[in-house]
This record gives sequence, C-alpha cells and structure tokens, in this order.
Amino acid sequence: MTMELRDFTKHGWRRVKLESRAAIALFPMAWGLLPLAFGWLMWFTSASEDLIPFLGIAGMLLILLGGLAGLSSRMGALGASRVGIGLFCVCFSIVGWALVTQESMPTFVALLLSSFSVVALVKGLDVVFKDGGYVFERTWGAKVRLPVDSLLGWEIKTTRFSQQAMASKRFNSNQFVTIYGRLVDGEPTICFDVLGCKDKAEFQSLNFGIDLEGFKEAMSDAEE
Repeated sequence: MTMELRDFTKHGWRRVKLESRAAIALFPMAWGLLPLAFGWLMWFTSASEDLIPFLGIAGMLLILLGGLAGLSSRMGALGASRVGIGLFCVCFSIVGWALVTQESMPTFVALLLSSFSVVALVKGLDVVFKDGGYVFERTWGAKVRLPVDSLLGWEIKTTRFSQQAMASKRFNSNQFVTIYGRLVDGEPTICFDVLGCKDKAEFQSLNFGIDLEGFKEAMSDAEE
C-alpha cells in the first residue's frame, strides 16, 4: 500500500531531522587521498618506492574511517549493496598493500585497486548522502510487541523492542525500509527509516505494506 507523508503525522509519528555526516566523512577521506596521490607520484618517478605500501595502508585506513563515519548516522546502511561493495573493496585494498610489503602483489596493482576502492566507496556513500532523509519516529512501549499483522511482505527479525533492526523490507538492492528502536530522552521510541529514497514522489510510489493504524492500536492496548 502506498503512503503519503501526512499519513504518518495523522497516526502519531514525527519526522526526524537527520544530522548530515558528509563533512565528518569527507575530512578523513580527503586526508586519505593525499598519501594515495603521493604513492602514485613516487611510483611514476621511482622515488622511495619502499615507502609506497605504508603510504597506501595509511591512506586507505583514513578513507575507511571516513566511510564508516559517514554511514554511522543511518541504521542498516550496510545493507545497501553499493555500500557493502565499497567497504569490501577498501578492506581488500588494505590487504593488498600488506601483500605488497611481502612482495606478493605488484605496487601498481595495489595502487589501481586502491583508486578503484575510493570510487566504489564514494558511490556507496551516495546512497546515504543523496537520500531524502525520510525517517519517522513514534513513542513506543518497551514491552509492546511489534504488530506483525500490520506489516505485509516484511522480514520480521524480532517483535520485541530492540535498538537493532526489528523488521525490514527491501525494494531493490540499494533501497529498503527498516523499523528499529532507540531511546529518546530515556523513552523507548521506534523509527521507520527509508533508505535510498530521494524525493517525495519516489516515497509515495513505494509499496511499504504497513498499516499505521495497527501500530496506534498496539500502543493504545498497552496503555489500557
């Protein structure tokens, strides 16, 4: 069933204002590109080539740190295929540089792998940074069970309140919605987090398969 933004407000949900993590991510990633650039320059000029692997490892660790910082604001971001591929490539490139120190991989191959990894990670971060930020929350009870009958076509992970993913529904490899719990000012709250949705028109075109009235009734029954 399709939903409109005002449907959530009518049923007691609040829009969550997300903090942008782009600057936090880009700062270490920018610094990580410097050692990688120096590595390419040293390889082309054949100057101090024995230092290139250490520059490569340092650069890729900074890039990995920036990527993880950028993803930390969204629950389930690792579930996006582009994000997973990007992080895997960066981790594999670090292993590649370790192999270079053992003379088991050519320096040129490690430089190419690292450069490709940066591109893959940036494309993965696009899923989060270009997202429309459609996240809603509502007060919940710590002992209130998730109304599974109100979730059609969802993967239910747990009906108990949890600060991990409680349920999710995937639309494609880089677009899905997750319901999870969190504490807001010490009060249990559940969140409806749509990742990979860029605008209102796209949001309204998605078949969420959720009956918001069921969530409202679940809380009403718990309060009686």
